[in-house]
Amino acid sequence: MKYIAKRSNMNKKIKIIHICDKFGRKGSTIHGVSRLFQWWMPLFNSNLFDVKLVGLRKQDKACENLIDQGINIKSLARGKFDLFTLKDIVNIIKQENADIVHLHGYGASNFGIAAARITGIKCVVHEHFVDPAYPGYQLPFDYFLAPRADMGIAICESVKEFMVNKRYFRRNNVKVVFNGIPINNFTHKEKSLVLEEKKRLGLPDDHKIIASIGRLDEQKGNCYFIAAAAKLLKKNNKLKFLLVGDGPLMNDLKEQTRKLNIQDYVIFTGHYQDIPLLQSMIDIQVFPSIWEGTTLTIFEAFAMSLPVVSTNADGLGEVVKNEINGLSVVPKDSQLFADAIEELINNPEKAERLAKNGNEEIKKYDISLCVKNIENIYIELMS
Repeated sequence: MKYIAKRSNMNKKIKIIHICDKFGRKGSTIHGVSRLFQWWMPLFNSNLFDVKLVGLRKQDKACENLIDQGINIKSLARGKFDLFTLKDIVNIIKQENADIVHLHGYGASNFGIAAARITGIKCVVHEHFVDPAYPGYQLPFDYFLAPRADMGIAICESVKEFMVNKRYFRRNNVKVVFNGIPINNFTHKEKSLVLEEKKRLGLPDDHKIIASIGRLDEQKGNCYFIAAAAKLLKKNNKLKFLLVGDGPLMNDLKEQTRKLNIQDYVIFTGHYQDIPLLQSMIDIQVFPSIWEGTTLTIFEAFAMSLPVVSTNADGLGEVVKNEINGLSVVPKDSQLFADAIEELINNPEKAERLAKNGNEEIKKYDISLCVKNIENIYIELMS
């Protein structure tokens, strides 16, 4: 017999449980999904929605960072293929008298859709990127379970196509909801603070600062950024390059700078908490990703009126429009990437124009609009 969730007449709130496989990737302290939860959770309308957050794995650094930010998380500490995960989710649905489970990640979608069907509640599957290494084991789960999801959310059109063509979601059941950022949080810091931080990091005032901000893993393509940096330094040694973030490729990327003999020009900051302060110091922000959804840092760059050089990988190609709000090149081509950076260095008027255009678009990507669109999906599902 199915358990059918019923809301008490005394409490008309729609009860949502967000379930996420994990909050970080490969040892990183910050990951896009965890940042979204940090921003989303306080913005859900507490008069209409009761929103909880559950993680399937053991707590990691990203999870601990969320908890430090005041976000409550229940961690199940289950392994990737632990079948007891299904029982745990069913029990949580019953305990919370939930109306909707909102699922992030393959494990969350597999167990979450099944739990929703067992308990008779609604489920939403939220896909955050186009996975070039889509695992073979996932295909039969998606073939059977994805058509049984009540709704899919894709963060851009490329991700929607991935969900429909690769993961078997029904096209008319997938809505595109672009991510966003808290725009008002991204403003330039006071000059005295910027100068102090530049001094701490060893950034000369007469050098151009080019930065990549994100996890140091294969997806982000920073090996091509470093290769581009080496090409640029052959023509201009008044440049400094920042790689901001942590991740599994930190040591490999440092070794690459040593082999190219540019280690004195490249600074690895590690995890960096105050991104607006960092962005207040730089002249160009770059996105050398090999594959993507829509990285949140592109919206942050627009909000900070920074010139952008990006690859056209997946959702990045939808947001960064070449020669309009940034320069866009194909992934994995360090020469094209270097040429685009050089073009902005040598043409400050063009760099300023592109940055201005990016800033004019940022209102479309405010985090409050993203949350409102998600809330509307919840209301639609419950109507």
